Amino acid sequence: MLRQVMIPSKENSTISIPAEFFGTEVEVLVFPFCNNKSSQNSDSINNIFDKYLYSFGNFKFNRDEANSFITSNI
Repeated sequence: MLRQVMIPSKENSTISIPAEFFGTEVEVLVFPFCNNKSSQNSDSINNIFDKYLYSFGNFKFNRDEANSFITSNI
């Protein structure tokens, strides 16, 4: 996948296509991009989900404990 945000300075602009896409059918979409609105939306979404964040940095998975839980609840 290729995503490129650019500000064209003339009618014809060029983008580089990765070699993995050579010989395949690709779709090119061009539409206005408003970064300010996107930033505001992501900020509000982050504010909504911030209270649900949890760090699993100290979490250690114990496979034996998980397996014994499953077998004891059958």
